[in-house]
Order: sequence, then C-alpha cells, then structure tokens
Amino acid sequence: MLDNSKGQDVKVYSAWEPMLPSDAKFAVGRATKNLPDPRVSHFWDADAVLAKSFAPVLGINDGRAWDVYLLYDQNAEWKDAPLKPVFWMEQLGISQETRLDGPKLTAKVKELLGQ
Repeated sequence: MLDNSKGQDVKVYSAWEPMLPSDAKFAVGRATKNLPDPRVSHFWDADAVLAKSFAPVLGINDGRAWDVYLLYDQNAEWKDAPLKPVFWMEQLGISQETRLDGPKLTAKVKELLGQ
C-alpha cells in the first residue's frame, strides 16, 4: 500500500503490543524492518492500551483489537478516545466483510487520497 502511495500525504502509525507469548519489546526492532518507510511511526504499547481502547469502537467482543488496519481521513483528530475509522480491516476472523484484503485496502487508501 505504501509503495502505491509514494509522495502522497499519508501517515502510518504502527503500534506493537504484547498479544502473543512471543511478542516482546526486543522483537519490535526486527519487526519494524517490515515497514521501513519514513512515513511510518512505530510505538511500543506494553500494556496493550490501544488494543483495549479500540475494541469497543470496532465492536470487537473479546476486548482487544489487534491485527487491525484502520483508515482515517485527513480531518481525523483523536482527542480523549479513539475515533471510529472511516474504513478498517482485520486478521482476526471477525467477518468476511472486514477480513484483510490488500487490494481492497489499497483501493480505499487511494479513494481517501482522491486518486
């Protein structure tokens, strides 16, 4: 998706959280190499605050939203609580509608960029 948006006004926030036993802060350094683009900011969330905060926004019943991809338009401003995204996908098996589909996600990014 980032390769298709070169030079575009795109910002990516990647939050790394300990959701699996193998997830640890020391592993984040290796994982960030998968997203080396300068438009990506990486964060370590040791207490999975984001996963817990986004679950009710997305209607995820198990209390933690992880492996999710959230899109916001350029006017989105997060204040006290997470905003509902204009579009989102996941790898949790929640539904066929929200299941991660790379081309569909890229198309939505292009739509938001006015391409």
